[in-house]
Amino acid sequence: MKKIIGIIIVLILQGYKSEGQNSVRYLQPIFEKVAIQEDVEFGEVVNFEGKSEKLLLDIYAPEGDTETMRPVILLFHGGGFRPGNDKKQSYIVKFAKDFAQRGYVCVSINYRIRNAPREDKKGTIGDAIQDAMTGLNWIKSNQQKLKIDTKKIIVGGGSAGGMLAVNFGCKDNSTAEKWDKSGIIGLVNLWGSPDSTYMFAGIDKNDPPIITVHGTADKLVPYENSLQLTKELDKNKIRNELVTIEGGEHTPVKYYADFSVKIASFIYGLLRLTNQ
Repeated sequence: MKKIIGIIIVLILQGYKSEGQNSVRYLQPIFEKVAIQEDVEFGEVVNFEGKSEKLLLDIYAPEGDTETMRPVILLFHGGGFRPGNDKKQSYIVKFAKDFAQRGYVCVSINYRIRNAPREDKKGTIGDAIQDAMTGLNWIKSNQQKLKIDTKKIIVGGGSAGGMLAVNFGCKDNSTAEKWDKSGIIGLVNLWGSPDSTYMFAGIDKNDPPIITVHGTADKLVPYENSLQLTKELDKNKIRNELVTIEGGEHTPVKYYADFSVKIASFIYGLLRLTNQ
């Protein structure tokens, strides 16, 4: 009898331990190491110079993870849509590694950029959106290899990448242009709220929830852009959160430890909704 009771107690304790592990996964880093696969080709396009360009991505995954249906985060780098930054942008790499340690698979992609993006903003955003869609389709077609759940996709980016993420996530399907946003459950917008000259997608009630991080002293992408975005999201009753960094300038990575926790909490809430 004592032996049976002992076994029951052990099973109960194991259950508590398992439940505790599940409760912190996706909220806190629980993996020590991250496996990184670099420069995977996911498409080939013609750039603004009329030259063929291979699109490459990097994959960040928790090393030693046994889960096979993991949420995936598709990331877009910043840089003003001009040459000088790519998928290895420092804060994008930091974000990808951090969230891979939390249990996500993160995929950071390159997209077409231009020497003079402001001369044709619609064309600039249009090319980037097409490449983002190619990246999303690649992720979906490699579901088993990546060991991900394609019904739990987060899209995010910083600065120009944030503008791309918002346009990408809010763009609607049309007869002329097929646009499959299925699986996207949320957006992470890092100091990239587009103004009206960079916003080519209309916001409506069917768009995914958005969390925005923005500093009030941003001189490149005004904080007021995020206030306006929040207003539009509220108007359309879209779940959203604005993380305001008082006095924060553009790319306020020194506050990463604080705002990353809020991002993790926001995404975790979306995951719980998809499980209901």
